[in-house]
Amino acid sequence: MKRGNQIMNCIIVEDEPAAQSVLVTYISHCHDLRCLGNFGDAFSALDFLNANKVDLIFLDVNLPEMSGVSMVHSMVHPPLVIFTTAYPQYAVDGFDLEAVDFLLKPFSFERFHKAVEKARNKFNTQVQPILPPKLSLKSGKKIYQVSPDDIHFIEACGDYVTIFCSGKKLVVHGTMKYWEEKLKGNSFLKVHRTSIVNLSKIDHIDGNQIQIGEHKLPVSELFKEALLARMFGKSLE
Repeated sequence: MKRGNQIMNCIIVEDEPAAQSVLVTYISHCHDLRCLGNFGDAFSALDFLNANKVDLIFLDVNLPEMSGVSMVHSMVHPPLVIFTTAYPQYAVDGFDLEAVDFLLKPFSFERFHKAVEKARNKFNTQVQPILPPKLSLKSGKKIYQVSPDDIHFIEACGDYVTIFCSGKKLVVHGTMKYWEEKLKGNSFLKVHRTSIVNLSKIDHIDGNQIQIGEHKLPVSELFKEALLARMFGKSLE
């Protein structure tokens, strides 16, 4: 199933402040790009990627401690990547990793926009996971048919999770990672290592807490920026 021009969540991984500033400015001129973070090294970027859905990385090849190429090698399912560098000899490494494009610094907005267009074309032809109308959930000796829209949130419970639905809660086998992947691409988002929430069920956010009905759920600082970006399109102070 093809998608229209949806918002692409992106991050910048660049250790030079001047280059960071250029990318931030260029991204701000692209209506379908949303920058979720700006990182000066690969390790902090990887921590963010492990906890947030990112569609595109603007990635400097030359980074302290771990190079951009090594960073991509370390990821099982990397997002789309546009490499940037001042050294053209690294272009071969970038294309060996099936990078969308390779930008040689300094690059113009026109050249940047051409690279983004390539990423947009790839992004819009990817298949978006679609949840079935009903999920079959085995809880105890019973099997329930549950609409994804009826799920309010999910909490970790060892090798099981508790799924809070309209009028009931079900304890089912499965890890948070499994449910995060199963619900990926829909209105669900991991907001803490112990919880995934249905964004459409949130009553309000108060600091680092989410209110869903009578339940208060913590929001980790690691996930808060992504939560606000998904709900409001930007970070809120």
